[in-house]
Amino acid sequence: MSIFISIVIFLAILTFLVIIHELGHYITAKMAKIKVEEFGIGLPPRMWGFDRGGTKWSINWIPLGGFCKMAGEEDPSIPDSLASKKPKVRLIVLSAGSIAMILFPLWLLPLSYMLPLDRPVEHAPRITNIYEGSPAANASLQINDIILSVDGKQVFTPDDLDKALDSKAGQEVTLLISRNSSRFNMNVVPISSETSESGGSLGIDAYNMGILIANISENSPAANASLQVNDVILSFDRSKVDKSSELNEITKEKAGQEIILVISRAGSQFEVPIVPRIKGEIPAGQGALGIVTAPGTYISIAYQPWQAIPKGLSEYGAIFVGIKDSFGALFTGDVPAKDAIAGPIGIAQLTNEVNDRGGAAALFVFAALISIILGIMNLLPLPALDGGRLIFVIIEAIRKGKRISAKKESLVHMIGFALLMTLFVVISYNDIQRIISGEGFFR
Repeated sequence: MSIFISIVIFLAILTFLVIIHELGHYITAKMAKIKVEEFGIGLPPRMWGFDRGGTKWSINWIPLGGFCKMAGEEDPSIPDSLASKKPKVRLIVLSAGSIAMILFPLWLLPLSYMLPLDRPVEHAPRITNIYEGSPAANASLQINDIILSVDGKQVFTPDDLDKALDSKAGQEVTLLISRNSSRFNMNVVPISSETSESGGSLGIDAYNMGILIANISENSPAANASLQVNDVILSFDRSKVDKSSELNEITKEKAGQEIILVISRAGSQFEVPIVPRIKGEIPAGQGALGIVTAPGTYISIAYQPWQAIPKGLSEYGAIFVGIKDSFGALFTGDVPAKDAIAGPIGIAQLTNEVNDRGGAAALFVFAALISIILGIMNLLPLPALDGGRLIFVIIEAIRKGKRISAKKESLVHMIGFALLMTLFVVISYNDIQRIISGEGFFR
């Protein structure tokens, strides 16, 4: 995907999420009878607008987010102003935007599972051997082909494949095949598994999808263990593995310790002992084993609502676990701050990488992640953020209604904004350096 399209997608995601944030403020403000002077999409100067319900609705020229301008945000003398309301009301209105962003993915993620989007296949039978003269050989199927579906019905395991073909003996069926990151249909006529000498209805051996090795670095643990390109890693220490991320986690946990890989090669399976390298021994651009895995395979899937809702909620929970683990890795020093923190430029780059790796389905999850992170960050007690404003309201409540002067509060927020802008410049410089050096977020 071109960098221009990446920027457009990033700006669209950011603007949409900011609108969700500002709608949280707007709805609670109207419920509290606070005058909203303007609700804007984008930042001024104004391109177009109209008045309705006592509010100016505008579209602005700078395509970065939006705003909800309430009357008297720091001046209680203005009628129907935010500052004139009781602390409890202001707490609700000021926090509503961030809460809306945190809760928004509860709707977004289930919706994304209902849409017909390409999603990574986590389980599917991979062909590890083809017998001579078999239906598979006659149809020119190849070792390492992945069978995704039979006559449009997705298959997840070799048993699923056998069941789908059992009643189709002598009839032409259409297989959806994934080969070298491409997908295509192939017609084949299976035979009865009862009359087949070996390999079942298609004359193949098939196992769980596993991980296909696309490249091996010299002098790496994989090379020293005599692994080869086109080998398939079926399991580690007797646990099945179908995703590169699973293998990466295991090699990280077992660094410096021997693990046993089950390898499929040209129709045979065998065990290979291997020791993943520890962090300090890994050359730049390599992983713990020194292999590059083939890209994942994808299939278009739209789930029914009763399937999509639990999947979306599970994804929502997984995002929070991921955020917790990421902050933990940042504070313990396992991940350098420059790799863990990104500004708008870095997020635009990340948008491109996410789309290239996972397509539209991954972008929905990415948008949910950004929404939750921005919601949490905006609640932090930092001047110029909603969390900073909440602190002043809480102090007022503790002091039994005695508020800090609007002038002093404005000064604090102004200083905070200047510091945030300084941090923004530093982070943006780091983002630009990352792009210039050719580095990415996914290594």
